[in-house]
Amino acid sequence: MKTIKFIRPLLMCASTLVLANCSYQSAADLPPVAAGHTNQEIKQAGGLKAIADDLAASGQHEAAIPLYRHLGAKTGDREVLAALATSLVARGAHEEAAKVLATLATRGQMNGESWYTYGKVNLALGQFEEALSAFEQAEQYTPGDSQVRSGKSISLAALGRTDAAIATLSGVADPTGLSNMALLFATTGQPDVAVNILEPLVQSGVLGPQGRQNLAMAYLLDGREDDAFKLARLDLDPATIGETFTFYRSLSSLRANERMQALVTGAIDPAWTRDEAANLQLADSADRQAAAKRLTEQPVMVAKAPEPEPAPEPEPEPKVAQADYELTEIPPLVEPEGWALQIGAYRTIKNLMRGWTILYRQSGDILQDIPPRRSEVDFGDRDTDPKGFYYRLNAGPLKTFKQAKELCTELRARGTSCWIRPPEKTEGKLPTGTSATKGTSPDERQIASLD
Repeated sequence: MKTIKFIRPLLMCASTLVLANCSYQSAADLPPVAAGHTNQEIKQAGGLKAIADDLAASGQHEAAIPLYRHLGAKTGDREVLAALATSLVARGAHEEAAKVLATLATRGQMNGESWYTYGKVNLALGQFEEALSAFEQAEQYTPGDSQVRSGKSISLAALGRTDAAIATLSGVADPTGLSNMALLFATTGQPDVAVNILEPLVQSGVLGPQGRQNLAMAYLLDGREDDAFKLARLDLDPATIGETFTFYRSLSSLRANERMQALVTGAIDPAWTRDEAANLQLADSADRQAAAKRLTEQPVMVAKAPEPEPAPEPEPEPKVAQADYELTEIPPLVEPEGWALQIGAYRTIKNLMRGWTILYRQSGDILQDIPPRRSEVDFGDRDTDPKGFYYRLNAGPLKTFKQAKELCTELRARGTSCWIRPPEKTEGKLPTGTSATKGTSPDERQIASLD
């Protein structure tokens, strides 16, 4: 489950950037399907596709994508291209995923799942007519499917067809469908109806951090700012809550269809870009679910916040509690040695620092002796993603691949994505003792070397 800075319908699972620059043929240039024996070879146990499928299934899409790209360019196999599109979407590379899926559509090789993915991609790109068409195609394969209905409903709402959007979700009973229906009501001037839908779902624990933030938005639009703040702070730090609530409030000045468009794309303020959505992923917890249940079940007396006490004299300076941690200095550049554990990529240094603050407050117990580092990369103005300049957030320095892998495994277990990589040429060279080809298993070498 993922916590993001601004609310998107639950259908739209925003993802981190594609942070690697891989050399591959574009989808438009993919060759026709190769002979049948080639497809059999790539699908056999232990083949490249099996490896890519395993990596994708474990959430390591950044490692699976180069393999899918290689196989797709070599064979044009439908299953490979569909899997490539899914992994590209998981990493936020919506434009490239759209090219791959458009190629399959032109060949007549789409199925219900591919059309559904194509709909999600077009939503993320703000192409709402195309999204609606894709979901309608998917509906022909799986009539009544809740996810497809949600996608169709969101597309209709973004096109200003509110009544049709609500009618499309009539009778849904699953949490995702109900949450998306609540968002429709919240964005069309009926936040009280949205609250009535979302509160029981949050109380029962079937919705996690994103669902709680949906309810926080409904509270805010319903004028219940205190309730919204109390719920939002279970998952977000005060500064992020301030920015998030500013975004929510800005929705009220938009027309109904523009509100849904903003929720899907985050395109109100230039500071809120699709590219920066969900760089940081936070796992849910039983304590947060229990707290959310208490907040939504029991009325809480609102008292004036106490005046902050004067800061104590810094002699000696007390150790900052994990929950109060705040990164106040710009992290230095990653050292030209060892291994970089990359957490995310950001357009601004401020957002990079905010990302480390939130991460440390969640996982400071395993990050106490590991300082933040940054690296900077400029992909320039090119036709494919990623484009432009980014600040990469790294944890380090980590001297060995084993140390990097163990930390990354712990972070992933807590719901935070990470990527192990050696520093690039512009960042320095690996020391001899930490080469990926020494002292690691074949699986470790595979993960370390994939770009």
